[in-house]
Amino acid sequence: MHSMPSPRRGLPTRSRPATLFTPAALLLCGLSLAAHAQTSLIGQPQFTDGFETDASIGADAEELRTSSREALVNLLGADADDVEVFITYIGKGTLDNGVAFEPLQPQPQVSTPNPFAQGFSAFNPATRNEFRIQIARADLQLIGEAGARAFLDAGAGRQGQPVPPDNPDSTPGQGPAKSWSNNIDNRVRLSTVGVGTSQWPWRAIARFSNGCTGTLVGPRHVVTAAHCIYRRSENRWLSFSVVPGQSGSVSLYGTSLMPSGSFAWYFTPWQWRVESPAGGARQYDIGILVIPDRLGNASGWMGYTSINDASMANSAIYNRGYPSCNASTPSGEARIDDPGDPGSNVVCIANHLYGDPATCSTGESSNLDPQGWPRLINHSCDASAGHSGSPIYRYSNGPRVVGVHVASLCGTTATATPCTSGSLRPLTAVRLTPEYRDWVTYFRSWKP
Repeated sequence: MHSMPSPRRGLPTRSRPATLFTPAALLLCGLSLAAHAQTSLIGQPQFTDGFETDASIGADAEELRTSSREALVNLLGADADDVEVFITYIGKGTLDNGVAFEPLQPQPQVSTPNPFAQGFSAFNPATRNEFRIQIARADLQLIGEAGARAFLDAGAGRQGQPVPPDNPDSTPGQGPAKSWSNNIDNRVRLSTVGVGTSQWPWRAIARFSNGCTGTLVGPRHVVTAAHCIYRRSENRWLSFSVVPGQSGSVSLYGTSLMPSGSFAWYFTPWQWRVESPAGGARQYDIGILVIPDRLGNASGWMGYTSINDASMANSAIYNRGYPSCNASTPSGEARIDDPGDPGSNVVCIANHLYGDPATCSTGESSNLDPQGWPRLINHSCDASAGHSGSPIYRYSNGPRVVGVHVASLCGTTATATPCTSGSLRPLTAVRLTPEYRDWVTYFRSWKP
């Protein structure tokens, strides 16, 4: 056992995950980051240099370290000793039970590569403690490869059984991939009014009570949009419930509350918390949750994967989500793109799953990462407020998430840029690049 000083802000120290420490002597690894990270963050976290007086900080740090260590050992065995994980305490965050709003401001389309995600923020909604987790890209790739060998990315049915053969998305007589979306809304309600959605894989798609959607990719692991869990405009993390397969007030698979007093964490790319990240924040609009309850044991969960632009363009792509009926922007302007608005032939019934029965297309990608993978990709899947965080998925040995919907590029309000017949794919998603996929695998390995 090493003898370590008490952890404090800015301590330029690090440890290997194989080293065990008691909470009182826990070494928070940081590459000298904690003392300098504050100035570039949105707002100023309520930093407390109080490890001696706030026991939750050391307890959370130990929980992160232990969970990470367990995941690495399960994935890599003895090779886990060669992977270094750096954990830095950032400060106290603010928690809000408000609504998540889709970012509507224009974002730059960048062709020159931007940095890697530079780690992920980790937020405990029960204690409001925020940390930064960093792993070298080469080590993260090893984690992703090990997860694929263990089929963590493959999805599963109830109780972890093989993926069911059901595919309600492949129906006879489907139309061709659509060319534009918001002014011709072809979404239909996919769930029976007031009856829980039991159809696979739709039951693995969860409604958030804050007006978003997410997808179970593990028994207690959810992929969504970062803006569904952290509101950049107000420097606030959000509290909400996660309900897979909801229809109205009914769900067959339970509810998880964030927070609830049990093990629960939010994770977003570090740049989502940075005030002005190079190339804009939208490329980092992806979030991962470890929820308190193993809801996926009842509903099953989808797989996830990275596919290149050519494979994406040639795939039958789908999106299903929980639209917010009669939504408005943060300024109070009415949204005009939900399923019941002009151009639609249906009525929007709150808290029910909707989607276009036809396949949709992808194209126009931007914001390269250092490996040359575009983080953003435009699509033509009908979506609106409430679909944020919903899965862009395809079938390949079962349904697999390839991205999350994050924003509509036109036709959102009466004063927004209108969609036209030339708006081929007027919505955008954050795709699962290999880097993001590997981060999902890392967190998917926590408390499996």
